[in-house]
Parts: sequence; C-alpha cells; structure tokens
Amino acid sequence: LTGNVSYKQITSFCKAEEEKLIEMLSITSKTLPSYSTIRRVMLGINIIDIQSILTSIINNYYSQKSQEDWIAIDGKSLKNTLTYYEEKSQNMLNVVSWFSQETKLIIKVEIQENKKKSEIAVVLSMIENCDLSNKVFTLDALHCNKEITKTIIESKNDYLITVKRNQIKLHNRLKELAQITKPLTVYDSRDKSHGRDVIRKTSVFDSQEVRHKNYPHIKSFIKVERMGFRGDKEYSQTLYYISSKKLTAEIFAQKIQEHWLIENQVHWVKDVIFNEDKSRIKNKEVAGKFSLLVTLILNVYRSCGFISIKDGQSWLGKNWEKMLLVDGFDGS
Repeated sequence: LTGNVSYKQITSFCKAEEEKLIEMLSITSKTLPSYSTIRRVMLGINIIDIQSILTSIINNYYSQKSQEDWIAIDGKSLKNTLTYYEEKSQNMLNVVSWFSQETKLIIKVEIQENKKKSEIAVVLSMIENCDLSNKVFTLDALHCNKEITKTIIESKNDYLITVKRNQIKLHNRLKELAQITKPLTVYDSRDKSHGRDVIRKTSVFDSQEVRHKNYPHIKSFIKVERMGFRGDKEYSQTLYYISSKKLTAEIFAQKIQEHWLIENQVHWVKDVIFNEDKSRIKNKEVAGKFSLLVTLILNVYRSCGFISIKDGQSWLGKNWEKMLLVDGFDGS
C-alpha cells in the first residue's frame, strides 16, 4: 500500500514503523521480522494460497457477476524474470489480467511461465472456467481464433476482438467488405491530449456478408481509421474488429478506447509506480507472488475510489493505518 515492494524496502518500513505496527496488529513479539525472515516467508508461501486469497477478496469486491460489463483481457510479461537471453524462445513469467471497465477492478489473474503454457492457452482456460455471464470480453489480435470466440459464446458472454494479419483471410475479407459496403453507423471523434492530436472514424458494418465458417457468431465488424500527429510526426492507421454484439459506432468507439485502460491503469502502474519490471527479484515464483500482491493493492485503492494510485498513496501519506481502518481491520 505504501509502495514498498522489495525485501529491503519492506524491512526499512518495518523498522521505521515498528511500534505502530506492533500496536495496530496486536503483535506479541517485541520486534518485527528481519530482511532474511521476510525473504524466507516469501519463498515459503505457496503461490496458490495467495491466488486463492486474491480470488476470495475479488469475489467480495466485484458484485457484477451477472450484470453487464466490458472486461479487457491482456497479458503482461515480467521482464525481471527473463531467462535464456540468447535463445529465440526466451522464458519469463506472463501475467494475464481481466480488467473491469465498469468498476476499474482486476477481477481475475493467472500467472504462468510462457515456456510451459502460452498466453492463448491461459486465456482459453480462464474463459472455460469463468463463472461470469453477460460480459463482453475485449481482446487484442493474438486471441482472434475460433477456439477463443466459440468458448466465449458457450460461456454465455460476448466478445470484441481485434483482427490483424495473423488471421489473413478474415482480415482481407473485412477490408474488402468495408470498401464496398455502406456502414450501418459512423462515429467521428477527436482526441487532443498528451501531445497528440488524433481524429478517429469508427464505422460499423453488418456481418451477414462475412460468411467465415470459423466465426459464425459475428454480428458486427468494425473499421477504425486513425489519423493525426504524435508530437510533430504525422501518422495514419486502420484497424478492424469483430464482435458478437450489434451496437452503434459510438458505443464501439468508446469500448475500443476503454480496452486500453488495462495498459494505463494496470500494466503502466505496475511498471512505473511499483517498478515491477525493474525488480531485482529474479526467482520466478517469488516475483509472481509479489505481482499478485500488487494486484491486490491496486484493487484496494480502486475500491476506495482512487483511479490514480499516486493520488491514493498521497492520501495515505505516512498514515498507512488509515487503510486498515477502511478495511475494518483493527488488529483484534
């Protein structure tokens, strides 16, 4: 909660706040654990137990299990766990997160070594075992395949997925149809922020002419044209999406933009505020445990109304015990 995410930082925090911690947490020992003890504990804790605790807490926080919500699904590699630098197939931990656009909570997390299980396989397994309904899963082009889309529909959910050249036939078909078909709805928007000036044109088309045997559940396909400047550099880009929902261009434009909140409010926060990629912890299992704990911390701040974690930490300041009171924990 206070941003201490390494053995050294945690030890320093314990020393600085020793008296208050002992009193608030009703600790019977007169001293707090040392650096070595904290390290041994993190090595000894079963990552499955942390995952179970996190899941239990998420279930308490996230009440929209059967209500409509858009869920961004994306993976993030933990660069500090990278091994086999010189090989083509490098190995590292990959964290797949499910981010609720409605609540801004991370509602599911799974960690796996990419040499043992691919991100595609992890996401497929998570969808197969999910207990959610009436959701729209938003995914990048990596997950544009018939197994993922079929499983999403069977789970009583829907999808919005980017289509790129990894699905060349589908991509080319959408590109061709967009050139000769009149869109059902069109939405234009402009974004002038963070040194960018971007114009977006979102067009939604009927899916009847797509006729792709691997994707029988498509109800709409979407074309997004982006053009503008990043700094003084001009650029243009066209992307295509498929969806099992039939919605307006304005709604699709909004939800496509909001998919990337998982980058800004989860991945970026973990790297920049909690220094996840720069962590000196190389042990894969321990790095995974710390990543799960950071996920828990993000959810605690968001459940308190802080979209910005920096704002939350500023509010907390040196009065970290406020968070224990918020959680209703008095140490008794």
